[in-house]
Amino acid sequence: MASIDMTQVEQHPNGKLVYSVRVRWAEGRMEFPIVVHDVGTAAQNEVAVLQATLRLAEELNESVRHRLG
Repeated sequence: MASIDMTQVEQHPNGKLVYSVRVRWAEGRMEFPIVVHDVGTAAQNEVAVLQATLRLAEELNESVRHRLG
C-alpha cells in the first residue's frame, strides 16, 4: 500500500498554501507540490490537500487507462 506524507512549505498573502506531498509505493516514490486555499484549521487544510491529491490520482488513473486502450 502506498504511503502519503504532506508538509506545508509556504503560505502566501493571497490565502494560498503550498504543501509538499510525498508518495511512496512498491515501485518508487514521488514528491510534488499541491496548492490549496487556506480553509481554516491545519486539519481542514490537510483534508483539502488530500482531496486535491485524490483528484490528481483519479485523473492519472483515467489518463493511464485511456493510454492502455
